[in-house]
Amino acid sequence: MKKTGLLFLLFLLAVSGRAQEVFPQYPSPLDIPIYLSATFAELRSNSFHAGVDIKTQGVEGKNVYAVADGYVSRIGVSPYGYGNVVYITHNDGFTSVYAHLQRFNKAIAKYVKDYQYRNKSFSATIYPSKETFPIKAGDFIGYTGNSGGSGGPHLHYEIRHTASEKPVNPLYFGLNVADDVRPNIKGISVYPVDDTSTVERNDQPIYCTVEGKKTNYMLKDREYVYANGRIAFGINTDDQVGTSPNKNGPYTYELYLDDVLSFKFECDSFSYSEPKYINSLIDYKRYKEKGNRYVRTEVDPFNKLSMYVVKKGVVKVEEGDTVRVCFKITDYAGNVSSASFGLVGTEPVTVEKEPLSRSQYFVKADGSLNNKIEIEDFQVNTEKGTLFRDTWMKTGAADPKGCCSRCYRFGEDTQAVFKLFKVRIKPNEKWAKNSKMFIAYYDSNGKVSSLGGKMCSDGYMETSTRNLGQYALKIDSIAPVIKSLNFKENDTITSSNTLRCKISDDMTGIETYDMYANDQWLLGQYDAKNDLLYYEVDSHLKAGKNCVKIVVKDAVGNKTTKQVNIYKK
Repeated sequence: MKKTGLLFLLFLLAVSGRAQEVFPQYPSPLDIPIYLSATFAELRSNSFHAGVDIKTQGVEGKNVYAVADGYVSRIGVSPYGYGNVVYITHNDGFTSVYAHLQRFNKAIAKYVKDYQYRNKSFSATIYPSKETFPIKAGDFIGYTGNSGGSGGPHLHYEIRHTASEKPVNPLYFGLNVADDVRPNIKGISVYPVDDTSTVERNDQPIYCTVEGKKTNYMLKDREYVYANGRIAFGINTDDQVGTSPNKNGPYTYELYLDDVLSFKFECDSFSYSEPKYINSLIDYKRYKEKGNRYVRTEVDPFNKLSMYVVKKGVVKVEEGDTVRVCFKITDYAGNVSSASFGLVGTEPVTVEKEPLSRSQYFVKADGSLNNKIEIEDFQVNTEKGTLFRDTWMKTGAADPKGCCSRCYRFGEDTQAVFKLFKVRIKPNEKWAKNSKMFIAYYDSNGKVSSLGGKMCSDGYMETSTRNLGQYALKIDSIAPVIKSLNFKENDTITSSNTLRCKISDDMTGIETYDMYANDQWLLGQYDAKNDLLYYEVDSHLKAGKNCVKIVVKDAVGNKTTKQVNIYKK
C-alpha cells in the first residue's frame, strides 16, 4: 500500500467512530481539479444528499471516467432525479454512480436509444448483463451535464455498497479535495422537551445568534440560558470546502454536556429507506417557517436514522444546576469549530397553555390511538411509524369556492411525517362521476397543488401523501399547452436540427409526452425543469414531407395535440 493511502486510512480511523472498513482508493472520475458544490449527507429538502457534487467549471461536456474495473449494471434516463445516470458495479464490493450526465459514450448511447425506441419511452431504467459493458478503470463513460433534477452543471458522484445499495461517503475512497476552512456556526437553539419544561420561563424554544471566530463561538449578548426540566439543543451550521464558495454540510455534529459526549451525528452512510428521517433530525417547524435548518439533539422515538452515533442529547436541569454546553462541528478534513454557553437551572415555572379544542386529535405514533379519523366525508389513516412522535393534530372543515367537496384539515404543514398516509374524500353528489377530479392540497400560504388520487368503489377519492394541511377535491378541465419554439408549418430542416417545444400544465402536471412522425413514434426528450420537449433529428424522420405530431396529456387525461408538416432535406 502507498504511504499516502495508509495515512488516509489512519486518518479515517481517527476521525470516525464507525468508519472501521478498509475502503479501496479510487482515482478521480474527472480529469479537472476537484472542487465540491455539495457534500455527503448534506441536508436537503426531505432527504440527505447521497453523494458529492463535483463542480465542472460552470459548463457541461467534461469527460467522465470509471474509477475502477467492473461492469455497467444499470443505466437510467429520466426528466427528474438523476437524469442520465450510469451505475458501475466493481469487483471490490462497491458500486459507483455518475449522475446528471449530458450524454453517454457512443456505445451506451446507442444501446439506450435502441431500448427507448423498442419501448416507446424516453424514461428508461435498464439493467444490462455483466457481459454487455465490461469496464476497466479509466474507461470513458460519458460527459458531465445538467440533466434530471440538477440545478446547474456538475457531476453527482456516488459510491454504494453493492450488496445493500447503501450510499457511503465518497471521500472515504480517496477523492482528493483541499480544505483548510473551518465550519461556520450560525445559530444555537434550546428546546423545552415536555409540557413541564421551560426555557427562559416559557414553554417555547429560543433561537440565539452567535458571534466569534470560526474556532470558538459564543452566544451573542448572553453567557447563559436559563431553563428548567428536560432540555434539548439544536445547531444551525454549514461548511465551505476549501476555496469553493458553496455552503455545504459538515461531517460530524457533536454535543458535549459538562465535557461528556452526549450526542453525535456522523455523515458516513445511510440506507435509501432513511432520507425522510431528515425531517425529524432537524427542527422542521423552524425550517418551514424560516427556511434554516437546525439539527436537533433530541431523537424522536420513531426516528431510526442510522447516522446517529450517540443519542443522549437531552439533559434534565433543576434549580441551582449549571451545565456547560458545547457543540463541536467537524468537516471531513478535520477542521473544527465549536460553540459554548452555560445552561442554568431555575425554579419550576407554570406556563398557561392554550386550551385544546374539540377538533384536535392526539395521534399516537405507534398507531394505537386515533390512527383512523373520519370527519363527515373525509377520512385519514396513519399507520404505525407514520409520525416520528405522538402529536396533536388540528382538524376542521370549511366551504371554499371552486371545489367539489368541503375543504378538510388534518394537521399543519409545519409538522413532519415519515411514512405516506392515506387521505380519502367523497365528492359532492353532482361531481361524483366527473373523471377530471383530483385531490388538491393547500399549504399554509394558500398555494394549491395536486396530490392526484383515484376513485374507489365506495365513492371516495383516495391518495397517499406526506403533506399535512388542508385538502379538497377540485376539477382540472384545462389541457396542457404546447408551444413550438423553433419550427412551424412547412419548415425545411436537416439532420443537424433539433425540434424544440415548450410544454406546460397549470394544475395536475404533465403525465405523458409523445412525438410522432407519420404516425411512427419519435424519441422526444423531456427536460422537465425547463418545460422543454425536444427531438434530435435522426433517421426516424424520412427525407421529404413528414407529418410531425406532438401529444401531451396531464394527470387527469386532458390532452393537447399539435400537428405540423415538416420537410427534411
